[in-house]
Amino acid sequence: MAAEGHRVQVGYHKWMLQDEARTEALKAMIADLVRPGDVVADLGTGTGVLAALARKAGAARVYAIDASPIVHWAGRMAQDNGLDQMVFIQADVAKVELPEQVDVVFSECLGNFGLTDAMFDAVGAFARRWLKPGGRRGPTRVQLFLQPIDSRPFWDPRRFWSEPWEGLDLSVFVPANYHQMLVMDAHEALLKSKVAQVADFDPFERPRQMTLEASWRFEDDTMVSGLAGWFDVDWAPNVTMSTGPSAPSTHWRQSFFPVVPRQAAAGERLNVTMEVAFDEREVPTFSWRGVWFGPDGAEVDRFDMDEYTLLRS
Repeated sequence: MAAEGHRVQVGYHKWMLQDEARTEALKAMIADLVRPGDVVADLGTGTGVLAALARKAGAARVYAIDASPIVHWAGRMAQDNGLDQMVFIQADVAKVELPEQVDVVFSECLGNFGLTDAMFDAVGAFARRWLKPGGRRGPTRVQLFLQPIDSRPFWDPRRFWSEPWEGLDLSVFVPANYHQMLVMDAHEALLKSKVAQVADFDPFERPRQMTLEASWRFEDDTMVSGLAGWFDVDWAPNVTMSTGPSAPSTHWRQSFFPVVPRQAAAGERLNVTMEVAFDEREVPTFSWRGVWFGPDGAEVDRFDMDEYTLLRS
């Protein structure tokens, strides 16, 4: 249950800080959660800028905690900006020891598809130990969504792997391309059928395993070659943000789960089940399977994709 999620290069922090939609939402979260005189904990503080904003919002004291050595640079940043009463600690947030309980705890603990930042268990464990009864925390809610998409205009592994390369046949690698979650921009014009909400959970109490299910019926003939995925998050009771295709762009973009392309006929239905398993470090592995049914209800095709196929290869 180690919080490894923010062990990233400083250049990635720059990218996150330049994400205007994310930054404005997190500033609003702090304004909603922090009150003058509060003791605050920022988990996975990174560059420390959110902790600094909490102190500037009136927090009496801020504990800024991160497993990465970047936390020491964050402490220097606070000094350079004349911010006192800020304690920077390099530690696993699940195991850190503090001298007092806190009024507010927050963490930007969301990765791609909301699940890949490997911090949910750790921030939950911290809150159970150190958040005062009746204390405030963020984020408070995450919702996950899936929608079929025709990815061919921007992603089709057959274009490269099916062609000879230096006289070699590389087509054996075509199937492997479908067993991985990718990150992309899901253009609305390429989305098919309707969006399906597949999960709704408290990020401080994320389940150990997740089963996501959805079903779509296609009114017209259409090509489907994958599933686009994204999340909405309530950073605080009054602060909501979407990473969906119709929302302002964020560094999370959208996730993409490939499937074997199918030209679906009008009236066909697709049932999908996605399993998400988390290892001891909270790193998720995804598997997704689907069954196609014809207009008469009879099964006409199926697929079964999982990242374990690549891990076992």
